[in-house]
Amino acid sequence: MPRPPKARPAILDAAERIVKEHGAANLTFDELARVSGVTRGGITYHFPTKEMLLQALVLRDVEHWSRRLTNHRQQLGDCPGAEVIAHLRSAAEDDPERSRLIGGLLSAVAHDPSLLQPVREFAREAMPPASDLCQAELKLWILRMASDGLFWADMMKCTELPAGLRERLVAEIERLAAVWGLEAAQAATAPEACTVKGALDLKQA
Repeated sequence: MPRPPKARPAILDAAERIVKEHGAANLTFDELARVSGVTRGGITYHFPTKEMLLQALVLRDVEHWSRRLTNHRQQLGDCPGAEVIAHLRSAAEDDPERSRLIGGLLSAVAHDPSLLQPVREFAREAMPPASDLCQAELKLWILRMASDGLFWADMMKCTELPAGLRERLVAEIERLAAVWGLEAAQAATAPEACTVKGALDLKQA
């Protein structure tokens, strides 16, 4: 006899649906049991606390983001600035369902920042020590931060851009990423300019 499907994915699917529709504040074990069809005991077996459940949702979103980033990166091949362009395209991609999930989680994250630990760990893996960055690499990180800012501006609807400006911004970030990506590749062959301080000293010389 085949084993029955695991309850964990069903629990997370139902929890995500509740958070999207009603926000994290309304994610209770009773409501989750009703929506998922899993008993409360089955839910607490996988997620003993609501905090663990919410962090699992955050981790699930990080994994979704990682897959999206990898897909964009593979499509770009070896073009200069590919890492940053992939980051930009992932951040700028229209994804209403993901936006609903993040919106539903915001109040919980504001109340308990530790829920963002999976996000911090993912970002830490991508971020080299500041002392290892040459000037061109530092400029690429500025573009990453600009991409994140574009995502949150879209998410929070806090900046109303004139028609066509968003597309121009995205195109310009991609252009700069290609130019500065080439600079970074060239700087990698010049060890004496491999730090931010070294690059600034060369500029002032």
